[in-house]
Parts: sequence; C-alpha cells; structure tokens
Amino acid sequence: MERRTGSLNVNFHEIARELGVSAMTVYRVVNLDPAVKRETRERVTDALNRCGFFTHRRGKRFKVLFDFIDHPYLSHYGEKLLTNIQKLGFHCCRTSHRTARTDFLDTAAVSDVAVFLSVPDNAIIDEARRVNPDLYTVTLSTRSNADVTLSPDNTRGGELAARHLFRHRHRHIAIHLAERHPTRMERCKAFCGEMRFLAPECRLDFIHERKAEQTTPLLRHYFDTVDQLPDSILFLAGEFADTYRRELLEPEPERYGRIGVLTFDHPQDQRFAHLDYNFDCIGFRSQNLLEWAEYYITNRPMMKKRSPIHTSIEVRLVENGSIRMKS
Repeated sequence: MERRTGSLNVNFHEIARELGVSAMTVYRVVNLDPAVKRETRERVTDALNRCGFFTHRRGKRFKVLFDFIDHPYLSHYGEKLLTNIQKLGFHCCRTSHRTARTDFLDTAAVSDVAVFLSVPDNAIIDEARRVNPDLYTVTLSTRSNADVTLSPDNTRGGELAARHLFRHRHRHIAIHLAERHPTRMERCKAFCGEMRFLAPECRLDFIHERKAEQTTPLLRHYFDTVDQLPDSILFLAGEFADTYRRELLEPEPERYGRIGVLTFDHPQDQRFAHLDYNFDCIGFRSQNLLEWAEYYITNRPMMKKRSPIHTSIEVRLVENGSIRMKS
C-alpha cells in the first residue's frame, strides 16, 4: 500500500466507522492479510482509493507484462520503462502478441499488469481480459479501451501547428499521412479543424502513404504533379520529416528550399539524435511520458468497474526558423 503524494490526511478509524468494520480490518487490508473476505477487502480498498490511497499486489506475485512491436520509438522507450520497473523490484517479462499470440495470452493469464508498446487493437485487449479479468492494461501512443492510455496531447499539438502556420500566413499546406503511424488521424483532425476555423479559404493537400509504399517516391510524385507548390508541408511524425530532409531537401535545395516544414513529435532523447532536422516542431518531453507510465504501473487502483483513463502529455511549439512569414 502506498499513499499518494499530497496533503490528504486519511484516518483509518473514520473509514472503519463509515464502512461499519473495525479499524483492525482496515489495517489488515493495508497489509494484504489474506484472511479478510474478498467483499470486505474490495469495500475497504475502494474507500482508501477515494481518499488518496492506492493498493496493488506488490509482492512476489506482482508481475508486469511488456508487449512489444518492431517500432524504433515504442521499443526504445519500452525498454527504458521495463528497466525502471525492474529496478523497483517488480517481476517483468516481455511478449509480442503479433508474432506469438498464444505465448502472450498465457503470460497475460498470470500477470497483474500488461503494458502495450505494440499499438494494440481493442480485440486483443478484450481477449487478454477474458483470460484474466483482473489484468490491468496500460498502452502508449494511441487511443484504445485499455485502462490507461498515455500519449502526447495530439489535439493540442494539432491546434498549435495550425496557429503557427496561420500566423505566418501559410494558406496552402500539404499534410503527410502514413498508415503505419498510429496517431496520425488524431493530429490531422485537430490540425484541419483549427486551420479551417482560422482560415476557411485555406487549401489542404493530403499525401496518403500506405503501408506498402515508400516515403521518398510518394513525396516526389506529389511535388511533380501538384499544380502549385504548397507554402509548407506538415509531417505528423519526425521520422518522415527526416526522410524528406535527407532525400529531397538537401539534394535539391533550390527546388524545395522555399517550402516551409513543420513536424510533430520530435523525441528529445539521444537515441533519436540522428533526427536533427532543425525544423519547427511540436515536441514533448519523453521523460514525462515515462514517468506517467511508471506512476500508473506502480500505483494501480483497484476498481470494481473499469473507467478508462487517458493522460495527455504536454506539448509545445519549438521554432527553428523553417516556417517563414509569407508576404
């Protein structure tokens, strides 16, 4: 049992009187005494949680499953999170539901928490809950029906991007959308909604990249066939902006140099130092994401009813001069 940081002053005797149990029963629940009846333990736990306490099974049986996918961003931060959780004394294991579904479900059945670094769909989360109704689920980077979803504030980021381009009088904008990027639509919808509100006359060109397509040929085809070059191009993930820099902008600066570039999601971590494209970007502190994930894993509330939590990590605009004012 760990008390949540704050100024709350919880009195076990008052909770006992409220629930009609003895104070000793409350202390037994806190100390994970197995002799307390399940119904009583849940009532006491719910009351403690409401007052600022969080409970979890922190002993040898507490097991955290980390489900991975072959994705540089998610895998990198997933490894860091797994290491941090192990240092706190939790038993951790790794799976991949996409390549070994049976192994994933067998592990989920005996785990307390499942942390998805694998962009899960709702079906796999529901299946994991069927084999283990008490499984507590946490996912990074995308919306889902997990108990906790963590991601940058995509709505706020899209709005910041639109306001930035509007201030610089950009009214013709190309938007790169890659199917393999899980949160592209959240960011795109927020951007388009704000941009059309600010400048109803604006022109938005969508560059759809399917999973089987490559970024460079697709971008070249767009620029070769568009009737008028855009004022700027918005990339909804940093890796695609970096490809544009290496494959198009640097080899042909005379052609692409006047097009402004704005990108979302520039991870501030040495592992991604090669993404040094020096574009204006909507960024966030990766450490904030890791700290919130660690918090939810180690402070799991016990709930009778699932009430999903979506925590949005703060984003901010970083200006590096790639978006210039148009006359």
